[in-house]
Amino acid sequence: MSRQGLRQGRRMARWLLIPSLGVLLSGAAEAKVTISFLAPARRTPAGEDLNEKLVKMFNERRNDIEVEYIPAGDDWVNKATVAMAGGNAPDVIAGWESFFRAWLETGQALPLDSYFDSRDLRDFVPSHLELFRVNGRLYALPFYTGVSGLFYNVDMFDRAGLTYPDETWTWDTLLQAAKKLTIQDGNGRTRQWGMDIELGWDRLVLWVWENGGRVIDEGKVVGNRLYLDEPKAIEAFQFQRDLIWEHRVAPVWPQLGMGPWDAFWRGDLLAMWQTGSWDVNATLLNAKAQWNVAVRPKGPAGRAASHTADGFMVYAKTKHPKEAVEFLRFLTSPEAERVMLVEGGLQPARRSLGLQYVTETAAAKRGYNLRPFIDSTAWARPAPLFTNQKGFNDNFWPMMEKIFYKNEISVRVGLQEVTRQINAILAQR
Repeated sequence: MSRQGLRQGRRMARWLLIPSLGVLLSGAAEAKVTISFLAPARRTPAGEDLNEKLVKMFNERRNDIEVEYIPAGDDWVNKATVAMAGGNAPDVIAGWESFFRAWLETGQALPLDSYFDSRDLRDFVPSHLELFRVNGRLYALPFYTGVSGLFYNVDMFDRAGLTYPDETWTWDTLLQAAKKLTIQDGNGRTRQWGMDIELGWDRLVLWVWENGGRVIDEGKVVGNRLYLDEPKAIEAFQFQRDLIWEHRVAPVWPQLGMGPWDAFWRGDLLAMWQTGSWDVNATLLNAKAQWNVAVRPKGPAGRAASHTADGFMVYAKTKHPKEAVEFLRFLTSPEAERVMLVEGGLQPARRSLGLQYVTETAAAKRGYNLRPFIDSTAWARPAPLFTNQKGFNDNFWPMMEKIFYKNEISVRVGLQEVTRQINAILAQR
């Protein structure tokens, strides 16, 4: 094992087994407080871990605080949850979507309202902040805001003689292009697919919004009722399902044994991929064909976009709340976000850095059009979460498999059934 691996192993062991970092450090100089930071590694194109760089920047300028970085390992979410229940979690923790929201709702995060005022928060995307409020109190801050868009293979469009996707595109334009971009071999097997339909929650709901439907009650980010049994939602899911089974322009990914990212990066299999700015850097590194980015096509009711739910929280039972908040303040500062932007290609959570994102990232400097992500931020919103997220997940995803990948049940019947099941579960709280 490398020296770095040994160090990381010792860090993880201290987190999981020692009741308090304060005990470990009791013999150290009291002038310097040590706090721990748990987050998955975020690699730059050069292979460096952005978290390590940010921790080093912070430590070099502070004589009173030392941050110890714990790279998240296998099953880290469950381990962190257990550590929180035992009162022994790291001081600052990264997270996103349903498991992160669950930590906030169960009181595992330190309220931040007394540490940050409206002037500190006005630069962040407002709907992203709303994800981190529980009963009106703020419990976390965003560290980047990835926004959805449409990636397309430039080479495939050129060979088909098609103009590239732009703001004039509609669902019908998308369908017609996908048909022309879907190619079969001499044996009737599809060797190139026009479009991607992935069973991702932040993808599926976009079509509902673009069709004028609702998913949860409007204005909420966490819902206690699901509305996918309504006509507009059913129409939106039917359009997606038909791209696979009626028009045959989108594959069933499990049958291909890969995800849409791998297919797009191959350069010979997928022409259009619905994803977001979070995949720009990976595509820059892995794509084997020319590609670019466009806004999603307009639906019958207009445009929609989703944004990520990634953030940082301070553990509620930290022994050093002031110092942990100081590190959180640095992680979400314009300075740190610019490092993540320039070196990691991450779309910033701070709106004031939008111009730098479209001009200073590695992808932008190589001529890729990142403007659609910044433009879409104006109407982007988070994919909804639920008051009983586990109950939702346990029922929703098996039904999506039946509708989209197995073609075992109609869209209407499937959505009506799963909506009834989920609403019954949500009503129990």
